[in-house]
Amino acid sequence: MAAASLFLAAVPAAQATDAKPELRGQTWDSIKHMPDWSGMWTPGRPPAGETQPARPGAGGGPGGFMFGFGVPLTPKYAAIRDKRMLAVRGEGEKGLEGVPLSNSGFCIPSGVPEIMGQVSHEYLFSPGRVTMLMENSEIRRIWTDGRGHPSDDDSNPSFSGHSIGHWEGDTLVVDTIQIFPEAEMFIGQHVTDKTHIVERFTRIGDKMKVETTITDPELLTKPWVFTHWYDREDREAVDYERCTLADRVKKGDGRLLGINFDVNKPAAGDPK
Repeated sequence: MAAASLFLAAVPAAQATDAKPELRGQTWDSIKHMPDWSGMWTPGRPPAGETQPARPGAGGGPGGFMFGFGVPLTPKYAAIRDKRMLAVRGEGEKGLEGVPLSNSGFCIPSGVPEIMGQVSHEYLFSPGRVTMLMENSEIRRIWTDGRGHPSDDDSNPSFSGHSIGHWEGDTLVVDTIQIFPEAEMFIGQHVTDKTHIVERFTRIGDKMKVETTITDPELLTKPWVFTHWYDREDREAVDYERCTLADRVKKGDGRLLGINFDVNKPAAGDPK
């Protein structure tokens, strides 16, 4: 109970308040007065002088966060991370034949929260809902009509979880639970049925700031708090699918067997 109390105390006040949320964008006409979040938003770097804790590596190429370093994991899951990293480097019991695959390698969604650090996205406002379209075809639906989360008996976990949001001025506060257990916390680590995510989306000039707090008493010793930054790009989305019939990745038994880099040889499934 003491550990649970610590987690509850660390959860942002926006989760615990009984105050009625501000309902904005409930009609097509009112959407005209919503913040302008048009364009594509691509993972970027914090602005100069920003002091908010950024997610390590975000916008700057591969970082330790991708595999769980810097995340306040419990000893059990920190040990699992360290063992997996040996396999990723080909230093595990099976050497290079034992390199494991991530969700994308298995052609399944990354899910939240991992997807937020991977690809560009866009926002669509409709009455009572904000929809996030990710360039890799994953979708997040954020209900802003005042509803709560479904009960445990009525829940239907998904890779994107169940998200409800409310507005605090021009900041969208999003609360997400009921995430499918195969969704990734970070590459190689799945969430649990206890994972709870709170995000605060705020546009600042041509950047989007997303302050994130993740709690999970099974995985984490304390809330994991970080900030994502995105740069606005005035362009159309570039949709793509991770997996095609011409997939050049050779997979087997939950591991990466190799990649065909020879453009003169057909990929697996290529009819030529």
